[in-house]
Amino acid sequence: MGVIHRFTGEQGNYTWEGVDVETYDKGGAVGGSKQVVIGKRDGAVNFGMRYYEIAPGGQTSFDRHDHDHGVYVLRGTARLLMGWEVFEIGPGDVVYIPPNEQHQFENTGDEPLGFLCAVPPRD
Repeated sequence: MGVIHRFTGEQGNYTWEGVDVETYDKGGAVGGSKQVVIGKRDGAVNFGMRYYEIAPGGQTSFDRHDHDHGVYVLRGTARLLMGWEVFEIGPGDVVYIPPNEQHQFENTGDEPLGFLCAVPPRD
């Protein structure tokens, strides 16, 4: 049976029913939070979905993973380092990051950067 986590956010607060907000500060990340909106606890076996939020002036960790992942930007703007190239991204943009591609998101705006990330499930 599937699972629904209803959106409970309002006035710029992105949260979902039954989903914990965790601090995201590993590997040099600054000003971040993470929510696993779909994961193993929901029965997902092929993918997971996470919502990351990065405060103005913050950044994600400088990462490289064995798996690929997809990112959908919901709000805010960012400078994305992917490989050795830098891209400016914003709401509605979709990013594919292949396996072992180094990457980092840096919030360049005055509001939180919020994005969904689809990855293998790892709760």
